[in-house]
Amino acid sequence: MNPCLTILLRLSQLVFGVIVLALSVVLLQGQRAGDAPVMTKFSIFLGGFGVFMALFGLLSQMLAVLRDSKIVGGLDLMAGLLQFAGGAAMAVMLGPGVNSCSNRQWRETNEIINGGYITVGGSRFVYRTTPFESRCQMAFAVTSFEFVLGMSFVVAGVFMIIADHRKKVPRTPKW
Repeated sequence: MNPCLTILLRLSQLVFGVIVLALSVVLLQGQRAGDAPVMTKFSIFLGGFGVFMALFGLLSQMLAVLRDSKIVGGLDLMAGLLQFAGGAAMAVMLGPGVNSCSNRQWRETNEIINGGYITVGGSRFVYRTTPFESRCQMAFAVTSFEFVLGMSFVVAGVFMIIADHRKKVPRTPKW
């Protein structure tokens, strides 16, 4: 694969990973009561892992041994599958309220969006000052960028494996 295209792909992975990491951290910091949902913490891990793998991919372009290798391609495919799993899990956690950030009941009952709740006398209450709209939009953005980041890792992995295969297959001259 062309090294310039590979570097552009890795830089886009780096940007997507930073976006996932930043939005997930903001969701975690916006937790007002109780512990943050596991999915929010997993999204933070996925964002950090995406940044790490993008930097590793950039580093692999500088080392001749790793450039266009099946090892890097396999790691990219693994990272892509992990990102897809995270995006699917986040979509499941958001549930049937997809595209309904204005639905008050859904916002207040979804544990990622509501920012935690307090229990008083057996009833659950959420903080009315929670910025539900922005938390909802951030959660959907995290989900989308996890899928986009997963797709970019899969594309990079496939291209790395194909480039490694082409490198090893001798070409016969056309006479």
